[in-house]
Amino acid sequence: MSAPDPKPGFFSRPKVRMAIARVLVVIGIVLAAIAILTGRWGLLVAAIITVGIGAAFGPARIRR
Repeated sequence: MSAPDPKPGFFSRPKVRMAIARVLVVIGIVLAAIAILTGRWGLLVAAIITVGIGAAFGPARIRR
């Protein structure tokens, strides 16, 4: 006999992942705006990476 399936973790819940995705995308957009206004291109790269990570957490990655 095998052990029962463990409950899914807190971060694997769809609502939590969507909330994290939204927060990451908003942070990325704010960083991008600051980077463009101040001319700091390294910050723009960080913003693009942050938006990409937020997109990876999005609904297309949630398995039900």
